Amino acid sequence: MKTYLFYDIETSGLNHAFDQVLTFACIRTDLELNELDRQTITISLRKDIVPSPKAFLTHGLTLYELEQGVCEYKAAIKIHKILNTPGTISLGYNSLGFDDEFLRFLFYRNLLDPYTHQYSKGCCRMDILPIAVIFRVFHPGCLKWPEVDGKPSLKLDLISRENDFLTSGRAHEAMSDVEAVILLAKKFYQQKNIWNYCLDFFNKLKDEARINKIEESFCLKSRQFKVCIMMSASFGSKVNYMAPVLQLGQSTVYKNQSLWLRLDLDDVLGLTSNKDLNETFVVRRRAGEALIVLPALERFWNKLSKPSKKAAQTNMEKIRHHHEKFFEFIQYHLAYKYPFISNIDPDAALYQEGFFSSLEKKQSSLFHKTPDTKKHEFLSEIKSHRIKKLAARIIARNFEDEKSGTKDSEFNIYLNKLRSPLEEDRIHGYKNDIKFNREQGLCKLKEIEHELLNPDQGQRKMLCWLKDCIENL
Repeated sequence: MKTYLFYDIETSGLNHAFDQVLTFACIRTDLELNELDRQTITISLRKDIVPSPKAFLTHGLTLYELEQGVCEYKAAIKIHKILNTPGTISLGYNSLGFDDEFLRFLFYRNLLDPYTHQYSKGCCRMDILPIAVIFRVFHPGCLKWPEVDGKPSLKLDLISRENDFLTSGRAHEAMSDVEAVILLAKKFYQQKNIWNYCLDFFNKLKDEARINKIEESFCLKSRQFKVCIMMSASFGSKVNYMAPVLQLGQSTVYKNQSLWLRLDLDDVLGLTSNKDLNETFVVRRRAGEALIVLPALERFWNKLSKPSKKAAQTNMEKIRHHHEKFFEFIQYHLAYKYPFISNIDPDAALYQEGFFSSLEKKQSSLFHKTPDTKKHEFLSEIKSHRIKKLAARIIARNFEDEKSGTKDSEFNIYLNKLRSPLEEDRIHGYKNDIKFNREQGLCKLKEIEHELLNPDQGQRKMLCWLKDCIENL
């Protein structure tokens, strides 16, 4: 049976690979949005996490709440099972842009398949935020839309407040946010024709079929290109969440990735800038995900802002006059490969090292079946270097063990890097970003203490705990 699994997470920070999921709340419904069951999982704070002060002041999770939680490893197994229940359509508000990637790395570092909930056993994913964009632009009368300083906002807490959604807790509390998303979805569901039309944007085959039917209206030196409209909350209200785009083709490196050139920005080919083959304006998209593509029909095109329409015409003329540069631009981007990070941390290596092999899946399965008290002994039987490293971290993070806690152990070296202010001790991610360390945590704490001129009692207590937690990492 197909069901929706509305879910939300609260985290220790914003880095998908390095920060930690702290709460996972979900409500399962039937396809008519009637609740079937709900649950919340709270996860104890890992010893190698420097909490982001801003994140904790936003979601308000306390030390007491986290101390009642389960360890990350056991939570990951439980969440993975929930999302992989046959027929599950998992969705949230900006879940494809934030929550789902957090879960992907949670599963990966805990030796669980990061992708099966996307396709296996009738499972798939959706996102209510792109649907909200469609309704905001094409059917705004379906609910009251909030504004901040005269500008439209798509923030869930503001939509919830503006429309008097009754939830069980405070904003940014995971279960309360799940309830708000369902109430929002019910508003959209009342317009079933638009709702059903939107659902197909998240069906990879139907989404690709729709795009394939769009006519190629831009001809250049005997080559044909599709001019379309892309919609995303990330484009912002100033351009009505819409951008005219030109389809460049499929990446020759990443088979599931299509490339699109935004036509509403200045100097899209880098003709007047010092940058070679400027990447800023190329959008990389995967079928069935959060970036919605529409044909450039008049009724859609007229929803574009006037500056966007003017920029699109200007850029297409520039492309005609500089077609050699344009074809060079296309060739570069279709063949572009993300840079290899030589010193990438094992937690962040999912995209660089790719899918688990069949042997790695087998070794991971045996690791999971091994009793917790025996997992350390099982390490010597693991042949995959990647699985062995991740398994050792699972043990060090989740299970007290004298052998994994010796002074010169790999995990203690890892913790010492988080305590160190030295540049050479930075822990690198897949974007060559760095893991939030103690020095950064204390700096952010000072900034927030300076900004909060009159903190309330709860904020003062939270800041005191955060300072203690970060200093004593």
